[in-house]
Amino acid sequence: MDEHIKSLAEVLFDIDEITEYIFHEICGLTFVFKSEMLLMKSRISSATIIPVGIIYEENGEYYLAPLYDTINIDEIIKSYVESCLSH
Repeated sequence: MDEHIKSLAEVLFDIDEITEYIFHEICGLTFVFKSEMLLMKSRISSATIIPVGIIYEENGEYYLAPLYDTINIDEIIKSYVESCLSH
């Protein structure tokens, strides 16, 4: 029932959720931030940016040190690889 109400509200109020990962490199470390925006009728209703991890290279391999246990590591890795390939 909750999903039905949520989907109905999204249609009625024209709600969009945008989630993306931002990578910022400083001194050989790549800091990972998660950006979440909630848009209502194409206007920003709320936005958050939180740090979620650090990517570093050691012995030719890359490692992700997450700051929280609940983050989705697969999404971060996929987004990081896509951003590296686009540069």
